[in-house]
Amino acid sequence: MNREQAAKNKISVLKGVRIRTLSLWIVAGTILVSVLIGNGIINVMRQHQELAGMTQEYLLIKDNITNMSHGSDYLTEQARLYAITKDSSYADSYFQEVTVTQRRDKALQEIEHHLQGKDENAFQSAKEALELSNELMDLEIHSMKLAALSTGETLDSLPVQIQDYPLTEEELQYSPEEKSDSASQLVFGVQYQSMKQKIDENLTDVAQSVTSICEMEQAQSEQDMRNALVRQSIYTVFVVLLVIFSYIMIAVLILRPIRIYVNCIKNNNVLEITGAYEFKYLAAIYNNVYEMSMAQQDILRHKAEYDALTGLLNREAFEQLKLKLRKNSSSLALLLIDIDVFKSINDTYGHAMGDKALIHAANLLEESFRKADHVLRIGGDEFAVIMEKVQQDKPQIISDKIDKINWILQHPQGDLPKYSISVGIAFSTEGYNDELFRQADEALYHTKENGRCGYTFYQPK
Repeated sequence: MNREQAAKNKISVLKGVRIRTLSLWIVAGTILVSVLIGNGIINVMRQHQELAGMTQEYLLIKDNITNMSHGSDYLTEQARLYAITKDSSYADSYFQEVTVTQRRDKALQEIEHHLQGKDENAFQSAKEALELSNELMDLEIHSMKLAALSTGETLDSLPVQIQDYPLTEEELQYSPEEKSDSASQLVFGVQYQSMKQKIDENLTDVAQSVTSICEMEQAQSEQDMRNALVRQSIYTVFVVLLVIFSYIMIAVLILRPIRIYVNCIKNNNVLEITGAYEFKYLAAIYNNVYEMSMAQQDILRHKAEYDALTGLLNREAFEQLKLKLRKNSSSLALLLIDIDVFKSINDTYGHAMGDKALIHAANLLEESFRKADHVLRIGGDEFAVIMEKVQQDKPQIISDKIDKINWILQHPQGDLPKYSISVGIAFSTEGYNDELFRQADEALYHTKENGRCGYTFYQPK
């Protein structure tokens, strides 16, 4: 039973003296007041429906922002993998995303639809993010052309966009090694990273703008409900003045609940179910809206920080955690983790099995490390673990955990295939820094270059 149905059931069993019953003993003015009270309840219900619709729209925009980010990151990943491996399947996947899947373009269309007439600046930021991503494509295709030529093989099997990309005479004269190095520099260099950062900043601006709109509309909705309660208070006092006989009943059934409601609202608490039926009904509706608002805020925070598939902290949380740990001078270890040949799992068993493999690996990582450690999913099949207050002279603790995980993955139960993880580990004695990530990434690369299914502790050259 969902939350909305449960709320309706609670409302349906509410009991109490109805104000309209008392209105039979009061002058015609009381009837008018009763009608206005009913109208106030309808307004609260309408506000509830509008709030639910607004929250749903906000979640859709957030999903499309995420899709745009994932689409851009996917192109980066495929271009970099091709620059490193020269495997044409990565080039094919790259242009499959650009010409067929088109997550970035479709996400921008959805964002424009939902933000139309609300925040043009936010839409412009999203549009600029797509334009920057398209500019990155020139660097990525340039890189793939150089990488392809560095192999000395024909380009006939590659997408036409790569074949037709023009190179300078100087680049054509490069040695294979120079072409390969130039290809990597194009997609790993400072210019590329700067543009990627600008894309992330633009998408963050869009998310912040959408959050601000949601918060403003929520505040307006709450204010409308408070105004409805104030109006009903005035109507109630008018009934008391008209009919002295009804004063005691009104005091018990109306005035007392109002005082309680005002205190609850001031203290940001749910309303007590008390008083006349109409007030109990109003309290139940208000409480339902309040609880849904709190739940939706929790959901939004959770979606912003956690990966929907595995339940681990996501890339955005990783970025925030890095900023926090830069200010921390204590020792820590960074583990960068890749699922080995994950693409083959998807290709052989299907994406459903691929998702199952990701979830299984995520659960093993979360179970193997301490509660105080931070286990994150930072990419498609990429994970990270940040261990605080861990000493570099105790690598056995980490290596035992990785060996155990790989043993479990190599001896699967149920329908899971055999697979493994590769890990790169680096230590820092003064909190997080960019060099730590580079060291861990270099160690991970060494693991994958030396057979995968294992780990490498970074050692200075």
